[in-house]
Amino acid sequence: MTEPLSCRSSLRWALGHLAPGCSPARLNTLVELVDRSMTLPNRHYHDLAHALMVAESNDPVEGVIGLFHDVVQADVDGGLPPHCEQYLAGLVSRGTRGEFTLIDSEDALRDPVFDIVKRCFGFSDTQTLSPFGGKNEFLSALIACKAMSDLLDVEHLAAMALGIEATVPFRKDPHLIVDSYLAALRDIGSRYQIRIDEPDMRSHVRRAIRIANRDVRSFGEYDVVTFLQDTWNLVFESSSELRSHQSISVMHYRQALQKMARFLASLSAAMIFKEYDGEPVLSDHRHRLSVAAHNLEIVADVMNAKLLAIALIESADGTGLCTFVPALLKERSMADASARFPTAQDVLVTGSMAGIEFGIRQSPLSYQLSRDLSRDDISAHVNKIDIASKVGDHLIKQFPAKIQSQTCELARVMLS
Repeated sequence: MTEPLSCRSSLRWALGHLAPGCSPARLNTLVELVDRSMTLPNRHYHDLAHALMVAESNDPVEGVIGLFHDVVQADVDGGLPPHCEQYLAGLVSRGTRGEFTLIDSEDALRDPVFDIVKRCFGFSDTQTLSPFGGKNEFLSALIACKAMSDLLDVEHLAAMALGIEATVPFRKDPHLIVDSYLAALRDIGSRYQIRIDEPDMRSHVRRAIRIANRDVRSFGEYDVVTFLQDTWNLVFESSSELRSHQSISVMHYRQALQKMARFLASLSAAMIFKEYDGEPVLSDHRHRLSVAAHNLEIVADVMNAKLLAIALIESADGTGLCTFVPALLKERSMADASARFPTAQDVLVTGSMAGIEFGIRQSPLSYQLSRDLSRDDISAHVNKIDIASKVGDHLIKQFPAKIQSQTCELARVMLS
């Protein structure tokens, strides 16, 4: 019987270097904090396996950053992990709509750890945290720094907060973060009367860049199937209907795919990977950008084919209200696409014999569409689908009888 996944060995190694006086009981508390947070039932992408991947390093500070950087996923988990609330008491409040706001009481303003993390994120004393502006990352960093505030010195706490801040993804101006990081380190050094030399500051920023790139590394790898599986896990995690393990209407499923497809279409390789002061070396950085650009193109084609397929099934249903249970359909394993730079057809063909149209590897209709239609034709159909409206039977009537028949059979099998 295999043991459950845990961060214990990674965290023990990292703290053995950073805080050799850490007691076994304290280590247990920190291990439980990470393990319980990262194995909550709604986690499909931001899970413990992902944290352990990001923590893979011979740098102990980097290891701790990787383990703690995603402990909070407030929208996915429905709030804070219950065992983390103690670290935010008196520092962060939660409003009636679920929003988190920083507290500016005298006690909060005197809290050095709170001050360090705010400076690293560039947040004001009364900031309301934005879902797309570092909310989860800030709360994760604050919990990590508070939980280890008596084990790590000021410089290590700042380095940890910067590293977690760097994992805020997909910024339109990623080049601006370096100056803000250096300014934060100078301010922290001055305020807490510690000397952080210029080479050390650059080292802390390089570390932050390195871990930020590792956090999204599947974007820049040849293994486009893993990238697609990560994308699929994000679709699940970001949809309350999909992650509920209850039935979902075909319309709501189509809307979840449509939102993810639009989001991915808004990305560019330059928004994904960062570079600073030789981290990574320029040739590696250019290679990642090139592969990421190709992967984004392939994913766009796959997602558009999947989106058109489910829209056709919704069109065959006619109401958009028929439901299915995602947990009963979700694929268990995936085979690799053989080509180094696969096309959408290469990815979808391995699911072409499946009896349903759902995951990346359950793709009989989307594969057929990718064969019969050009990329431009698929995009033209997809672009006409209004995200808020039901897809009527007018869509399926535009397709040949063979596609109509296949669609109706899939709708019969999948929907109740």
